[in-house]
Amino acid sequence: MARNFGRLVQQLRSERSALEREVAKLTQAIGALEGNEGHGRQGGRLASVRRARRKMSAAARRAVSLRMKKYWAARKKSE
Repeated sequence: MARNFGRLVQQLRSERSALEREVAKLTQAIGALEGNEGHGRQGGRLASVRRARRKMSAAARRAVSLRMKKYWAARKKSE
C-alpha cells in the first residue's frame, strides 16, 4: 500500500510540474500579446502609460477637510 501511495504522490508531482510549465507558456503568450514579453507591467509600453493626477483647489481641499472632521466627530460621538 505504501508503494501505491508513493507512486500516487510522484504522479501528482509530475502533473503539477506539467501544469506549471503550461501556466508559464500561457503567461508568456499573454505577455507577448500585451507587448511586454510576460514580465508583468514593468518592461512594456503599459508601464509608461499613466493617468494625469487631478489637482484640487485650496477651497476644495478645505471643504473635504471640514466634511471629514464632521464625519470623524460623528463617528467618535456614536462610539
